Amino acid sequence: MPRTKTFEPQEALRSAMQLFWERGFGHTSIDELVRSTGVQRYGLYSSFGGKQGLFRRSLDLYRDEVAGRWMAPLKRPDASLQQIRAFFEQFDGQIGRPQGRLGCLMVVASAEAAPLETATRKRVSTHFEQLQAALAAALDRAAVRGELRANVNVQQTAALLLGALIGLLSLMRSPAPRDLVVHSLRGVLHLIDELREPGARDPRIP
Repeated sequence: MPRTKTFEPQEALRSAMQLFWERGFGHTSIDELVRSTGVQRYGLYSSFGGKQGLFRRSLDLYRDEVAGRWMAPLKRPDASLQQIRAFFEQFDGQIGRPQGRLGCLMVVASAEAAPLETATRKRVSTHFEQLQAALAAALDRAAVRGELRANVNVQQTAALLLGALIGLLSLMRSPAPRDLVVHSLRGVLHLIDELREPGARDPRIP
């Protein structure tokens, strides 16, 4: 007689995502996932494909519900320098807070020492590629509007901003002093401000 599913998959997935976010893939055991989700081993394997499959699904959920929310300013069709700055400014309120100290699950996964399946690595690299593309698109719009300094290389700057973001999120997760994280963010915001063409109107200033 087939076993009956007695759990809500989406709720179990959210619990797993939070645990992976806190501990990383390699430091999360199947037993911990069973306790956190309330789903027995059979259910984890039959519904999610085991630990690797559950981690991939957790990354998908994180991308859609967490990272997707953070990326809202960059997803605007008119996103430009102002929206790039607004994107980074969001992290100011998270520095030092319990959830903020977790950093980013995608960054955690990218630094994972434990072996991850190719499909899992691909999800992480695709996420960063899409984020870099969104930053580049916003910089391109700024250039078209005359907001961006003429000597700015859009692709290089988008890569620089992505690297700064990964560094910032790593610092937020680390035991680094709060002041160091704050100064790091301030440095990124200053860099963004310096990208603006002198004399170009700043929409933040009436």
